[in-house]
Amino acid sequence: MMGRIAQGCLLFLAMAMGPRLAADEPIMNMMPRWSGGWGYQFFHEHRHESDLLLGRAKKHSGFTEDVHLLHLQGVYTWDKSIRLTAKLPYVLDARREMPDGSGGKKVEYDNGIGDLTLALPLKKYFNLDGESGSWTLKPMLRVPFSGSDEYEVYDNQWGNGLGVGYEHETANFHFHISTSGWVYHGNDPFESFSSLDLGYNFYLGESNCALMWETDFHWEDDESRTLSAGPAFYWNINDTAHLRLEWKHDFYDRQGTLDHGNGDTFKFGIGFVF
Repeated sequence: MMGRIAQGCLLFLAMAMGPRLAADEPIMNMMPRWSGGWGYQFFHEHRHESDLLLGRAKKHSGFTEDVHLLHLQGVYTWDKSIRLTAKLPYVLDARREMPDGSGGKKVEYDNGIGDLTLALPLKKYFNLDGESGSWTLKPMLRVPFSGSDEYEVYDNQWGNGLGVGYEHETANFHFHISTSGWVYHGNDPFESFSSLDLGYNFYLGESNCALMWETDFHWEDDESRTLSAGPAFYWNINDTAHLRLEWKHDFYDRQGTLDHGNGDTFKFGIGFVF
């Protein structure tokens, strides 16, 4: 009983309190797919960017940025077709190297709470002979919680977003494609995120697992473009606990304004669903 109360408190905190790349949904894009289902997950993310770019050019080669994030995310499913998700990131530690205006280098730091992302994914499921899938329409809201210092990992701006997605799965293979767009109530440009995931399902003992190759594309109307891709491993440990590992590399990076790029991202997450 006490364990259930503690889990409920954690979920309430997640709902009441979202990384910039907000395509993935709790729990691990997988579930719950039943009425009254709920869950929460934690993700640790580390991103290292190796250059300061303007367009494709390395304006300051070797000026790095390192960001460590902890993501707290929750989901509640009223019906398998209607759910609410909440994502709250916390900047554990972030540092970036910038030109100091006199030919040298200065180091800037950030930590603390990020911006909350709320979403209401509306899903239409279908079942065929030996395969299944769904269509998704997802209104989204960004709520500012971060600060407004010179260096902030998150934007501290209200934003409205809309996403659409399609997934198809057989006993052995998984396919998922999605795209979303964001409009902010400040100076940030319009941006969109698109993803294409291809996966292979298999068993590890009696547990369901999947190996995936995931490709993400980030576009902004200030001419910024980033194409990143890499492998991911998903493990359904016992239908309640779920684990995910992910690594992505920026294969193409163009920054419309002076910003860091040419990066690698590693994520480790564990989620629980009930």
